[in-house]
Amino acid sequence: MAQRRSLLLIHHRDVRSPFSATVPHYISTKLATVHTVHVICSADKDHDTGDTGNTSVVYHPIRTGNTRLVSTIAFFIIATLYATVLGARHRFDATYGFQRTLVQAWVGAIAGDSRFVAGLQVVPVRQKRDFVTSRQADMSLAERLSVMIWTGYAAAVKVALQRCDQVTCLTEGIRQVTEQEYGLDLSSAAVIGMGVDTETFEPADGRQAGDSFSRPLTVTYVGSLGAARGLPHVIEALAECGETFEFHIAGDGQSGYIDAMQAKAAKLGVADQIVWYGRVPHSDVPGLLTRTDVALSPLEDIESYRISFPAKLLEYMAAGAVVMATDIPPHQRLITDGDNGLLYDGTAAGLCSAIEQCLDDPALAGQIERTARETAEAYDWDTIVDKHAAALFPTATPNQTTP
Repeated sequence: MAQRRSLLLIHHRDVRSPFSATVPHYISTKLATVHTVHVICSADKDHDTGDTGNTSVVYHPIRTGNTRLVSTIAFFIIATLYATVLGARHRFDATYGFQRTLVQAWVGAIAGDSRFVAGLQVVPVRQKRDFVTSRQADMSLAERLSVMIWTGYAAAVKVALQRCDQVTCLTEGIRQVTEQEYGLDLSSAAVIGMGVDTETFEPADGRQAGDSFSRPLTVTYVGSLGAARGLPHVIEALAECGETFEFHIAGDGQSGYIDAMQAKAAKLGVADQIVWYGRVPHSDVPGLLTRTDVALSPLEDIESYRISFPAKLLEYMAAGAVVMATDIPPHQRLITDGDNGLLYDGTAAGLCSAIEQCLDDPALAGQIERTARETAEAYDWDTIVDKHAAALFPTATPNQTTP
């Protein structure tokens, strides 16, 4: 039996649900089956809290309101105090902070003399800095204040990264860009990808690979809606392909963007071929995917996507759908074209061609579904969490997430 260890995990989002804090959610709930786990996180009433994880986790949720700048500052202060008190009181074996909570985790680790591990799912502060830089000409006073705060925080992040005992990165790209951004040597960082709950995303009972393929196909996209998500070319494909497929969209975003996409669909005469679900609770996504023929990731090729991990592909694969995705680096890392998915060139014509390929060759579609499921199983959360556990507790016995 593995030695029982203790962990303090800190994250700026609501870890009680996997909706927007997937990695820390599964790390905390699975490690709590055999270890003592405390979590400091935000308390977001808008998140799907239907899946609260393992009740053995000791949560310390912090509610700071909805005013962005004030909420950010308040969470930083309260979480830092919480980490100091909990660290000194419990003296955890490890403290795990993520890109926006690295400083709090560092303080907690000092207070409890514990191992400090930094987890990077994105490049810290990078997105905030790029957003502000793009708006320099018309920044408001609040935005200028935000620049000052994030600049100071970036300096603190660099110190925290220099002081940590171990760094984990979601992708090799994030490791490399963080090195460049902060002038650090992160060659010893552990690159650990995303995982998937293969039990929750089990294919529908009785479904045979490729057996539901008939016109029109059901093509589903799950995710946020906004620029660079690739929806325009999918709507154009509806018009070019005729009535070959219906497009189901599960997700939300800026109302102006959604209005523009709906107007585009109406102009092309394909509005009746699109189903807009809006935001779907994470617990409902598996059922939605098992009812689809093709699961789509139409992302455009931009830098933030190139260094990210396309987690939705794993859920698509696990659910037994044929995965189609644009031929860009993050998709290429998981998909071998024609083996466990289909890659296309990001155009309406390219998507139509991939869809016709499925309709014309159901045997190929069936083989893709089976191989995709095997790919997903290699990324089961038990395997991924074991890798995080090795970074947190390097002297512990292997396979410690298994009771």
